[in-house]
Amino acid sequence: MSRPTANILTMLELLQSAPKRSVGELAATLGVDERTVRRYAEHLRELGVPVETIRGRNGGYRIGDGLGMPPLMLSDEEAMAVMLALALGRRAGVVPEREPGLDAAIAKVERALPTPLRRRYEGLIAMPFFDASAGRATS
Repeated sequence: MSRPTANILTMLELLQSAPKRSVGELAATLGVDERTVRRYAEHLRELGVPVETIRGRNGGYRIGDGLGMPPLMLSDEEAMAVMLALALGRRAGVVPEREPGLDAAIAKVERALPTPLRRRYEGLIAMPFFDASAGRATS
């Protein structure tokens, strides 16, 4: 991935993780100048991410309300935690066996998993380590 693309995605993650980020803070974190941060904000808007400008001395950027959810970036550990929580929720009977939204979410995240992580996930969910009737992990 090219550096500008990686920086734009990192900026999106930074904006998602706080109510507001100043231009200076974003520039310092990304290692670019403030003008580049403004260009990155415009790129995100072109991609349909509702980036709002906050004007004034304490201004900056924030993610505004939009029609859709902005792209979500997860680390390997976060993706594994989400996948295991969904699988365990289903196994424990918290979620119906065939819930279209859950099936779609699992399929999307599973397709995005790198092969080694997907194999690790598949190995973990195949193990009988969760006893749904007791509602807790077994030893």
